[in-house]
Amino acid sequence: MARLAVKLILLDADDRVLLIHAKDPKSQSKCWYPVGGGVEPDESLQSAAAREAHEETGLVDLPVGTPVWRRDHRYEFNGQAFDVHEEWLLHRVEHFSPAPAALSEYETRTILGFRWWTSQELLTTIETIFPPQLGQLLAEVRDES
Repeated sequence: MARLAVKLILLDADDRVLLIHAKDPKSQSKCWYPVGGGVEPDESLQSAAAREAHEETGLVDLPVGTPVWRRDHRYEFNGQAFDVHEEWLLHRVEHFSPAPAALSEYETRTILGFRWWTSQELLTTIETIFPPQLGQLLAEVRDES
């Protein structure tokens, strides 16, 4: 059964999204992905989003997010495969410098840093972005909001 996860599109006033840079400990490949993670059994999506934003970026008082996408996905990391059902929320935030507040030991070993990206940068980069279509999805969301 797929694990429920929440993914956060943290958009600043310049429509840049915050992504995490990480390295797979097994394959050594590097990628960029949005803030987010698993939803605990007793959590709402919004509560999980606020917890993940605080743990991974230090952000407090996360504004309520708007649901924008959902997907079922299988990914591999550190030699293991994971099935997840992702609920994506868009949060408009003030630009900030991420300072993780409560990374797990595993996250501490894999996270290399953070960067704010424009949809155009995501569309043209040669870096590995997850999901690969994030630049297009971000452009669509920006145009609709």
